[in-house]
Amino acid sequence: MPRKFLNRLLPDQETVHRKLYGKWYMRPFDFLLHEPAIWHIGRRGTCRALALGAFIACLPVPGHMVMAVLGALYWRINLPVALAAVWINNPLTIGPIYYTAYKLGRWLLDSLHLIPKVVEPNAKALHSAELAHTWHAVEAVMLGGVVEGLAFALVGYFALDLAWRLSIVGRWKLRQLERRERD
Repeated sequence: MPRKFLNRLLPDQETVHRKLYGKWYMRPFDFLLHEPAIWHIGRRGTCRALALGAFIACLPVPGHMVMAVLGALYWRINLPVALAAVWINNPLTIGPIYYTAYKLGRWLLDSLHLIPKVVEPNAKALHSAELAHTWHAVEAVMLGGVVEGLAFALVGYFALDLAWRLSIVGRWKLRQLERRERD
């Protein structure tokens, strides 16, 4: 079921290659677009790609899609699934994701008694209280984003893996029933 669904939903290798072949920004990666592992829809690679995309989606940094592409190419996992999973973080969900990351990061910093220190490259330039508060908020969002991303990645990985396995078991049982009816 997941393989058939994803094959219908995701573009095939030839379509993507036709659209991207010859583009200046894809020339360094052109040899990787022929790699079968980044297009194969299998349980392990697809679950890993979902986990990678879910982790990256929670990070409060720009360039999620670029990081997903580079991660998928580096680990040779399903590229379209990693890119699609990054869109967990979209204009509707960006507020709740980052607010939860801030609250989680603030709770972790407070409960672990890690009092955030302001890293001051120039002590004279960073004396304002507003900048110190902003830096503390950035630390909390970064820590919370990493922890939240790890949680999303684990949940996504195991949920897709479980769905995939249940689909396989269901097909086996259906096949056994069909064999019994024939005999």
